[in-house]
Amino acid sequence: MLKIAPALCLTLITLTAIDASAEVRDHRTDPSPSASGPAVTYRRRPGPRFMLPLKIDIGANTADTKDGFARGVQMAVGVHWASLSPNPTRLDVGIGVFGSLMSTPVDAMGDSHGIAYGGAYLEAGYAIAAGTWWRSFATARGEYIGSAAFDESHAGIGGTGRLSIELYKSGVGIEPRGLFLGSYALGLYIEAGARDMTDGVNAFHAGGGITIRTPFVFSP
Repeated sequence: MLKIAPALCLTLITLTAIDASAEVRDHRTDPSPSASGPAVTYRRRPGPRFMLPLKIDIGANTADTKDGFARGVQMAVGVHWASLSPNPTRLDVGIGVFGSLMSTPVDAMGDSHGIAYGGAYLEAGYAIAAGTWWRSFATARGEYIGSAAFDESHAGIGGTGRLSIELYKSGVGIEPRGLFLGSYALGLYIEAGARDMTDGVNAFHAGGGITIRTPFVFSP
């Protein structure tokens, strides 16, 4: 029995070594261990994988017509420098598209007319006042417009002046998982101007609403 004991011990040691070797894992496929030992799982942070440096306006507008003041909603979306700049900037230039849907007041017969227009714009603005986390832009915008109302359609041009104030945060972030560049912002705007519209719609228009900025984001 004494001669068998060393052989059994050697067999147990060999089996233990074989079992331990089976636990070895390829570091190229396993999560990297943390300093404390447990495996670390990397997760992509939530959010969009790609986003343009946009300015988005959503609001209400009004225009005089032969059937009274028409009211409706409007929206504009464009790529803007003040949304892309990683540093606070007083200059903003952008290009984008816009559109609106309005309706005239209900007449004595219970009817109203719809008005639709949209087009492209080129915009330039300057921050007339600014702080660490806020700024106020005065902006001029040139527009190319297509409009439809009272069973007619028309193509023309327009010009709009606007004032806006926004809270913003700008910066830049570069890491292996992506790139962040520009500003987030939330604010209010008012605007007024003249547009060459279809017959029956007055050239003057006015509106206001909220404005939103998004930075450039890329995450492969």
